[in-house]
Amino acid sequence: MTKIKFLFFLALGIFIFHWVYKFFAGPESIQLILNAKYKIFYLVIAHIPTLYFDSLAWIILMMKNKLSTKTAFIITWISQTSGKFIPSGNITGEFVRFYLARRSGQKFSEASSTVLMDLFIATFSLFIIGLAALIFIVFSLKSNLILNQFQYLILAFSLISLGTLFFLLIIRKRVISKFLVSTKKFEFLSKKNIFNLLRLDISLNKLSHRKWRLLSAVVLRLMGWIAGAFEIYVFFWVIGVDAKITDVIIIESVTAIIRSAAFFIPSAIGVQELAFVIVGELVGYSSIVSFSVAIGRRLREIMVGIPAIITWIFIFRKQSNHFN
Repeated sequence: MTKIKFLFFLALGIFIFHWVYKFFAGPESIQLILNAKYKIFYLVIAHIPTLYFDSLAWIILMMKNKLSTKTAFIITWISQTSGKFIPSGNITGEFVRFYLARRSGQKFSEASSTVLMDLFIATFSLFIIGLAALIFIVFSLKSNLILNQFQYLILAFSLISLGTLFFLLIIRKRVISKFLVSTKKFEFLSKKNIFNLLRLDISLNKLSHRKWRLLSAVVLRLMGWIAGAFEIYVFFWVIGVDAKITDVIIIESVTAIIRSAAFFIPSAIGVQELAFVIVGELVGYSSIVSFSVAIGRRLREIMVGIPAIITWIFIFRKQSNHFN
């Protein structure tokens, strides 16, 4: 059944991609990239700041047994790649990050609490920058049509807000510990697993009271999202198109939210491309240029992703000792 669902959503994504390619002048978009093929490698270099800020945001949440910047950078690089290449998406990436943090010497509670909190902060920071982008769009274009076009995006913001509140309540009220103690539904778990869950609950609760750590992590994650927008700016430069900073931030934040909402489609194939075209046209770029940016993002994912997979194999699979 799982394979059938995967194949269905993959086919749906491919269908959407093919439709976007045909409807929005795909061949012309690809030609734009081919004309600048010798500059494409700049996209890999432009991705380094994003990985760096995301790594620092994760490190700052670590209260004990901190990973080195190098180790955190490599793990972030590999986990984000797996989140795009493996069918179950970003959740898979977080499991990979937890696994590699454990392989690098962290305890269960240390690795799991920081990964979960960082995932929460990444989502919250995306909400902040996405909301700012939406407000900018509404007030700059001053059109009721914008609200109609982005009604689902507004719904996504509402869901993120509710999810944020729910996550905070679970942590602050120690729901995990209370649930484990009050119910017998987890009797099938070993004592070790129950102990690990209790330690996770304690670690998350302690971390939630480290306000300056959390604030610093949010700021770093926001810088990471802005760095992601800078990647789009670099691509515009590569294909010879002038772009505004506000435009690329809007494109990056809104497409990221749409991609997150389409988690059930492997790598959000088709959906991500359609989002780039819609948002790109909204801020004033042609469909050819917008779709070219979407293809450029896929190229960057491949160029960054393949070396990450090779690194995973050679560093983590081939070595039995931890690195730090």
